[in-house]
Amino acid sequence: MATIKEVAEYARVSVATVSRVVNNTGYVSTDLRERVEQAMSSLNYKPSALARSLRRQETLTVGVLLPQLNQPFFSTLAFAMEKTLFASSYKTIICSSEEDVAKEAAYIDMLLRQRVDGVLIVPTGQSVENVNRLITGHVPAVLIDRDLPNMTINRVLTNNSDGACQAMRHLLELGHRRIAVIGGPPYSRAIEQRLHGIKRAFAELELPYDNRSTIMSTLTEFEMGYQIAHQLLGEAERPTAIFALTDVIAVGVLHAAADHQLSLPRDLSVVGFDDIPLARFSIPSLTTVAQPIYEMGETAAALLLDQLRTGSPGSQTSTLETRLEIRQSTAPPLG
Repeated sequence: MATIKEVAEYARVSVATVSRVVNNTGYVSTDLRERVEQAMSSLNYKPSALARSLRRQETLTVGVLLPQLNQPFFSTLAFAMEKTLFASSYKTIICSSEEDVAKEAAYIDMLLRQRVDGVLIVPTGQSVENVNRLITGHVPAVLIDRDLPNMTINRVLTNNSDGACQAMRHLLELGHRRIAVIGGPPYSRAIEQRLHGIKRAFAELELPYDNRSTIMSTLTEFEMGYQIAHQLLGEAERPTAIFALTDVIAVGVLHAAADHQLSLPRDLSVVGFDDIPLARFSIPSLTTVAQPIYEMGETAAALLLDQLRTGSPGSQTSTLETRLEIRQSTAPPLG
């Protein structure tokens, strides 16, 4: 492999000029830049990424901190972010906080020690102090999916309130009135916004909303849907519809309905939220609020890359739209 000195000799320039072209530092005329680039191509010269990163005080690594790697929403998000970052020569360190603020703090400690160039984070609900450590440490960061207010930071969010409003209006307009809502964790701002959208749907249709129909839990999502639905479906006046605030919760509801030998959607309508890949292949296929999960990951990575290039503090909020995907798990109630 050619050396930087050989490139300089081939291009008839100094080693310093080649270095400026490779590292994109200092002024180099167009003519000289073209000669250096042609020489690098002819000699198949590959600059050392390690050497460049040391000179720029970069590590070319990014931390990705998620609440639960075993959930399809977050794994799809991580896939999109990793792929986008890798295309720009950044490697990722992927961490899972398991919705535990102390574990999240430990991972932030580790990422800071590793001197990552930036962090993409879906925070737990109590993360203000943890995220502030990134900001005060001048580590570029992007919040994804869950917002933490009053912070100067880049954000990628979706319109959770509008999506939930669409879904609840769909059930109400089908004629459902005994509608249970299952969700969690209760401290998630995304879940709060979905609950706000549900209440808005009732208000827009001038129907009474009963808080008792909403059950929040910190169980793992599948267990949450399965156990709570199992209890609800055993009651004398069981709900005719269940709105699960994530698709994984909805899958748990579908399994509980099968245990009760209910026919869906004739005996029970079910709506989810996220549109994970499994949603269209469940039986019946799941009516759900689709979030642009892959686009969220791409957008978050692009915001971080832009911040790393410009060095400017992040203050952008990118809010992506949701849409209701009506499939086979919803129908008017019997009677």
